[in-house]
Amino acid sequence: MPTAIGSGVRRLHVLPDLSGGGAERLVLAHSRACPEVTVATVFGGGPLASELPGAILGERRKGRPSARAFVRLVAAARAADVVHTHLFAGDLWGGLAARLAGRPVVSHEHNVDVDEAARHRAARRLSARLPALTLAVSEAAARHSFAPRIVVAPNGVELARYAAPWRGGAGLLAVGRRVPQKGFDVLLEALPPGVPLRVVGEGPYAPETPGVQWLGTRDDLPELFATADVLVVPSRWEGFGLVALEGMAAGTPVIASDVPGLRDVVGASAVLVPPGDAAALRAAILRVLENADLRHELSARGRERAQRYDLQQTFHAWERAGREVTGR
Repeated sequence: MPTAIGSGVRRLHVLPDLSGGGAERLVLAHSRACPEVTVATVFGGGPLASELPGAILGERRKGRPSARAFVRLVAAARAADVVHTHLFAGDLWGGLAARLAGRPVVSHEHNVDVDEAARHRAARRLSARLPALTLAVSEAAARHSFAPRIVVAPNGVELARYAAPWRGGAGLLAVGRRVPQKGFDVLLEALPPGVPLRVVGEGPYAPETPGVQWLGTRDDLPELFATADVLVVPSRWEGFGLVALEGMAAGTPVIASDVPGLRDVVGASAVLVPPGDAAALRAAILRVLENADLRHELSARGRERAQRYDLQQTFHAWERAGREVTGR
C-alpha cells in the first residue's frame, strides 16, 4: 500500500468506467493513498467497481451518460476543489460537469491512438479547452494532446508490491484489455508451438488456441509476473507502457513493441520488435526463451530501470497540479 498523501485539496477523479486498464488502476491506487480523493464514472462500473465501494457510478444512454448520472456527476464536481479527468469520455463529460460546477480541471493524456477517427480527433480538440492544466504520461502522449498547457508526469508503480524474486517457469504472459491496440492477435500468430501463454485482461477477443489461457481480470499480478518466463507487450501503440513497467519492476524479462510510449519506458532493458511483425516477435520469443543468461540480464536491467518510476512520484505530480490550478 502506498504511503498516505494529501494536501487538503479535495479531488474528484472522473473515468469512463472502472475497467482494469492502466488509468483505472492508477486512480484506484491514488484513492487508497489519498483520503481526499473521490472517484466517479461516466458510464457505470466494471471489474474494479467492487474495489471502490464509494465510487459514484454513471449510467450509459446511447453513447452518453444518462441525465440522472450527469446531475450526480455535477454534484460530485461541486463537492470537490479540483476535478481530474481521464480518457476521452472522462475528459469530455467530467470537464463539462466541472465547468457547470465552477471547478478547475486537470486532465490526463494517457494514450496515443494511431487509428483515431477524424470526428474523435475533432472532439478531442474541443474538449482540450476545458482543463486548466493537462498532465501527459509521456512525451509521446504530450505530442498527441491538443492541450494549451501540458506537463509530462510519467506513470509509476508501487515498487514494493513487485519486490518478490522472479523465478519464471510458467511460459509467456501478456496483460491488457483484449482490444486491437494491444496486438494479442499478432502474439497468437507469433506464438511458437508448445509454448504456454497466459493472457490477463477483459475484452471480446479470446479465440480458442492450444496452450493459451484467457484469465480475465486478476488481482495477483505480482505472482503472475514472478512465475512468467517472459512478459510480451505486443501493442500497436501505447501512451505509456505501464504493463511493461510492472513487469520490469517484478524482474520479468520483457519483449515489447518498438513504439514511442513503450520504447521511452523500457529503454535498453527489454527486447524491442517492430509492431505488428509476427515473424520478428516469434524470433524474439525463441531467442529469449532459449537463452537463460539473456533472461537474467533482462531481469536485472528491468528492475534497475523501474526504480525511476516510483508511484509516489506520480502522485506527488498529481498533487502539485491540483494545488496549482486551485491556487493553494
